[in-house]
Amino acid sequence: MSNSSHSKVMATIGVGVGMTVLSGLSFLYYKYTKKEVIPTKWRQVGELDELYMYPIKSCGAVELDEAVCENLGIRKGDIKDRSLMIIEKSGQVITARTYPKMFQISPKIVGHSKLIFSAPGMKDLHFDFHALGDNSRGDVEALIYGYTATVLDCGEIYHKWLSEYILGESEGLRLVYYPYSFPTRPIDKDYSEGVFTKQDTGTFQDISSYHLINNNSVEELNTRLKEPVPFTQFRANFNIKTTGQPYEEDNWQWIRIGNDSIFRNIGPCYRCILPNINPYTATRHSEAEPLKTLKTYRVIPGAKSKSPGIGIQMGLRAQGLVRKGDCIFVEDLSN
Repeated sequence: MSNSSHSKVMATIGVGVGMTVLSGLSFLYYKYTKKEVIPTKWRQVGELDELYMYPIKSCGAVELDEAVCENLGIRKGDIKDRSLMIIEKSGQVITARTYPKMFQISPKIVGHSKLIFSAPGMKDLHFDFHALGDNSRGDVEALIYGYTATVLDCGEIYHKWLSEYILGESEGLRLVYYPYSFPTRPIDKDYSEGVFTKQDTGTFQDISSYHLINNNSVEELNTRLKEPVPFTQFRANFNIKTTGQPYEEDNWQWIRIGNDSIFRNIGPCYRCILPNINPYTATRHSEAEPLKTLKTYRVIPGAKSKSPGIGIQMGLRAQGLVRKGDCIFVEDLSN
């Protein structure tokens, strides 16, 4: 990275530090004026069935046995959830909504800091987070749904590989990295009230740093569909098994996974067209399912968003390690 580019990124980070302080004050406001106090009584409701991270936004999942939960999202070694993103030359983010074949870009974690990218018809490509400073060409402006972020350009070799696979051309796309240790994105307008704070917005996630879905809810949805969908079609970090009712997670306020990781339910996960794309075949459903069916009964009454919700968005309130099979607890409100 050039000295001028490095200076620009560092200046942006400096501004972000000030924003982080303000976000911290905002968090304290919610904690003390809206009774955001971590519960001391819990009841078990299920267990963590599957644990996922998505190193590249809108690309394939990596299933994990364990991971660290931090403010930005799930971390495995030096690899963070959705810390990489693909943009056009103009800086505009692209996703599988427009390019479904992005789902078939499969990252594999190797060691502490490395990924191997694979895709149909392409040679595997190695990526090392520790080498970003050597391979990058400086910082660029990325446009993410009306929000502009200064991000790190990952280098020509990745741009060419992605452009060839996604566009069938030698150029046109760029791979960029989220270079900050704190969230920088504004809160989405659909979540501007309540307990959602700026500290919950994560890296390149659409809304928040964590997403949970109850497998019972997906199973209930599948009873309404001609073609059942897999749990993974909803791209959550946490797929959980419970003995309770479908959609009961809507009403959970506090969630603990394992011994230490504590989360706040900050709102429903309102669904775009992405769940209409099969993650394994990268094909879009011809009848716009399951979104079409979800719209008939899962539009949340009184919500700002008119999109249907399934699963919940979460913000981290206590950092910790999570493992597959961990018990899931919610606040115990009984006397």
